[in-house]
Amino acid sequence: MISKLFYKIAKFTAGELAQNPELQARARKIVKEHLVPRAKAGWEKSKPKREKARAIAVSTTKDIAEAARDTNPLKYPKKFLSETSKKVRDRAKHPCP
Repeated sequence: MISKLFYKIAKFTAGELAQNPELQARARKIVKEHLVPRAKAGWEKSKPKREKARAIAVSTTKDIAEAARDTNPLKYPKKFLSETSKKVRDRAKHPCP
C-alpha cells in the first residue's frame, strides 16, 4: 500500500517536472550543484574499498582455478569444494596487502 502511494507521488512529480520548464530548471540546478558533487565524492571515497574488493575477487578466482587444476571438480566434487573452501577461508584469515 505504501509503495503504491510512493509510486503515485513519483509519477505525479515526474509528470509535473516534464510539463513545467521552471521546475525542470530548478531540478537541473539541484542535480548539478548538489547531487553530482556528492555522487563524485562518494565514488572517490569508496575507491579504496572497491580496489580491495577487486583484489580479493581476483585472488579468490585464482585460488578456485588452482583448486580446479589440482582436483577435477567433475570427478571429485567434494574434494574440490573442500580444498576451495579451505583456500578461501585461509585467504580471509590472512588477506594479501
